[in-house]
Amino acid sequence: MTIRNVTLVGGNGTLGTVILNGLVSAGTFRVTVLKRSSSKSTLSHADKIRVVEIPDDLSVDSVAEKLKGEDALVVSIPVSDPEEHIRLAEAAAAAGVKRIIPADFGSVDSRGKRERELVQLFEKKVRVRERLEQLAAENENFTWTSLVCGHFFDWGLKANFLHFNLEKKKAEIIDDGNKKSSLSTLARIAEATVSILHRYDVTKNKMLFVQSFCVSQNECLESLKKVTGNDWTVEHLDSEEFIKKYKALADGGDKAAIEELVFVLGAIDGNWEPRDEFGMSLLGLENEDLDTVVKRVVEST
Repeated sequence: MTIRNVTLVGGNGTLGTVILNGLVSAGTFRVTVLKRSSSKSTLSHADKIRVVEIPDDLSVDSVAEKLKGEDALVVSIPVSDPEEHIRLAEAAAAAGVKRIIPADFGSVDSRGKRERELVQLFEKKVRVRERLEQLAAENENFTWTSLVCGHFFDWGLKANFLHFNLEKKKAEIIDDGNKKSSLSTLARIAEATVSILHRYDVTKNKMLFVQSFCVSQNECLESLKKVTGNDWTVEHLDSEEFIKKYKALADGGDKAAIEELVFVLGAIDGNWEPRDEFGMSLLGLENEDLDTVVKRVVEST
């Protein structure tokens, strides 16, 4: 099976812009972007893509009509409302779309019991994936692939999400800092998305785990010291105390605290390399060089 016609929902934003660039740059797809009728956003590659409006409520019948003739659907809008994502999946199945890549792109494995208890978002992602599994069982030609990529490394460094403050040269290290985690650049996620579409048969109905590299916080710190030429201030944080603190804040409605829980979960249980679903070889991907990526991020900040 060859994927030719690809539709993207969410062609802007931190990840969507990069995925759109990857799909267009691949040179093998006819790319369509579905855009809500109320959206005022502008899209890159306007001369190389088709833009189609869809209703704000993402009704199944309306979206299915727009998806007729499409081979694949990639979704990169936030999973704030899982019912929206389920409607997109149902519309894709009804339209005869052969592959959907949902908005998983996970920092952690959302199937984990602790992950789902601490962060409601992961429970939502599981709900969407369970519906995809049902649709695949009901429709022989409908398939899915979920991509789990670890924390977004380049974005995470710039935004201080990874707790390396580039401006203040301060690092907050979880526990002893020696646990390794899989991390991905935004470009790696787009590359993996394209590779999934190019490898239809071997990637169907799977969760695949990818990375740019698998490194510890201490290794990241040493790379940052090397690239910046500066000493860094280091503070060590106990992971369980960190979780306790931010879970209480999250339960009180603090949305920023939810992001902190996502961060720490990825830091303490985010090594994809031992997993059966580790997809680097399957997707033809190789690790990137940590120092090279860190240098690129620091120089662009």
